[in-house]
Amino acid sequence: MTASLRRIELVDASGARLDLTALLANGKPTLITLWAHWCPNCRAEIAGFHKIAAACPDKWNIVFVSSRFEDYAEDLAKFRGFGLPWKIYGVSKRMASDPGEYDILRAFVGATSNGEVLTPLHYFVSSKGKVDMIVNARMDFAAPPRLAAFCADRP
Repeated sequence: MTASLRRIELVDASGARLDLTALLANGKPTLITLWAHWCPNCRAEIAGFHKIAAACPDKWNIVFVSSRFEDYAEDLAKFRGFGLPWKIYGVSKRMASDPGEYDILRAFVGATSNGEVLTPLHYFVSSKGKVDMIVNARMDFAAPPRLAAFCADRP
């Protein structure tokens, strides 16, 4: 799965590409969160991300990704309103439209056979760039024990 993550092409609102390979190699752990404006659990997690932003905003690389290419504009507008210090990215148009990339993109967003996506979906990537855990559930980072664990120093 690590190789697949490095093949994902993410772009910001201006179309600038995120160099995910460089980000995963910068020595910090990374949390990649697939997010959607229509997902109640995604919206419920925002309070926890505010806690992370207050307690340890630079401890991890945090990358939000719109879970569906066609929803990026709405996800971006909603996400910006939360005032978090991180960006939300979309999958590049090339990746979303290239049949050769379909299986990689489908696996990344957790697409089901009927085209639905799994949200929220979190990739926890170690400081060495290895996917340690994938969680398809609401993460309550506002809970003190979880926030403390997230912000703790890692070997």
